[in-house]
Amino acid sequence: MSRVRGFSLIEVMLAFVLMAVSLGILIAILGGGLAQVRTSGDATEASLLAESLLAGQGVLSAIEPGTQQGEFSRGRYRWTLEITEVPDPAPAAPEVPGSEPVEAVGRVRANAPVLYQLQLDVGWGEGEYARQLRFTSLRARYPQPVEGGLQ
Repeated sequence: MSRVRGFSLIEVMLAFVLMAVSLGILIAILGGGLAQVRTSGDATEASLLAESLLAGQGVLSAIEPGTQQGEFSRGRYRWTLEITEVPDPAPAAPEVPGSEPVEAVGRVRANAPVLYQLQLDVGWGEGEYARQLRFTSLRARYPQPVEGGLQ
């Protein structure tokens, strides 16, 4: 007499429990990955919108110190642009040995470019899901010509 052996009820239930736990872990991992993909997509879109806004500064609109605010994509992204004048970081001209010093303290060439710092904050989301990126750039602008050379 041949005896056919199969799985017991406990073995089948244990297999279903292991499968349910593994599928739960797999779904949690995939859900976290999808959230990261969405966050990355939002940050990429915010970066592209910020790049387009900064690219137009000094070209499509004049650079003036101050603060501007606005929205992109029908209010999905909010931005704040702060423009401030910064001192020229270029080092002073080196002294040449044997030459007479030229008195130039407090004098600025009339056609020297003015340097501006543009700081753009782009934010999206609400509450605990709020995110923000900050972009900083420098732009130089030549002032209107002044007659007479030095100021």
